[in-house]
Amino acid sequence: ARAVAKSLHIEGSLDLSLTPKVEEAIGKGIPIQVVTDFRLYRRRPLLWDERVNSWTLRRELSYHALSGQYLIGEVSAVPADRESFTALNEALTELGTLDEVTLPLDTPLDADANYRLDVRVGIDIEALPALLRPVAYTSSDWNLNSGWTTWKVQH
Repeated sequence: ARAVAKSLHIEGSLDLSLTPKVEEAIGKGIPIQVVTDFRLYRRRPLLWDERVNSWTLRRELSYHALSGQYLIGEVSAVPADRESFTALNEALTELGTLDEVTLPLDTPLDADANYRLDVRVGIDIEALPALLRPVAYTSSDWNLNSGWTTWKVQH
């Protein structure tokens, strides 16, 4: 993560993997929303760190049976605006790639302060079809959340 003027530029990769049950659901045409949460904190030596801002990046992964392609795109994107892949592992690699992600800041970061960016990725169970949600909430196969990891912010 790198702060530039009134934005935070993110470059990195997340190693995403799915359980066989989730892969099966995608193969049957059920789209999943992958949610990446970002939280920016200003480090403080004597107090807890201050949360400066937070963002959420939502992307959808689906399978198009007629073309045999895995599609990735913004949740509201039309199919023509989605990237397509022939293999699920290729789609997951692209989904986990954070290149040129720009997060807006209300004000520039203080050059004298230290900041950290916490990142978490997971599946949005609430975005699944209603009949699948109870299964997803009660099954460990659907509990795909990375937990928070911390990245240092460079100025």
